[in-house]
Amino acid sequence: MSDNKDKVESIRRWCDVIWSQGDVQTMDELLDPNFSFVLAFMHTDTLEAFKKLVAYNRTVFENLTYKCNDAVADGLKGACWWTMTSRHVGEWRHIPGSNKLVSIEGVTFFWFSEEGKFTKAIVENDVLGLMRQIGGVTLPYEPK
Repeated sequence: MSDNKDKVESIRRWCDVIWSQGDVQTMDELLDPNFSFVLAFMHTDTLEAFKKLVAYNRTVFENLTYKCNDAVADGLKGACWWTMTSRHVGEWRHIPGSNKLVSIEGVTFFWFSEEGKFTKAIVENDVLGLMRQIGGVTLPYEPK
């Protein structure tokens, strides 16, 4: 799987199958065993730790759906701009389930092995926007 078209398809499956469905077989197929996943507030360093993170997020956020708005790949790198929608039903980052519908956008940057497996993903997203939607933070200038 060395061509960019195949990598873009893997990136789309990242959103549609891994995150939106929690499909473990697809994780095993597409991710390196030492896969590294990085967010501003946490990271995982193995495929098994990432699987636990996905399973946890899928219980905290009901009907968790990631839509890939656009994806590109070039050689051993790729990127995806995505939109996440869900209902916040469980405790996340010490915030009890709010039962609120939430939506954020973000971008994920990917690195691939020579064999075409994901080796690393770094996410930049609107975590502050998500926290505001679930009542986890208010800004000083927002009316109460």
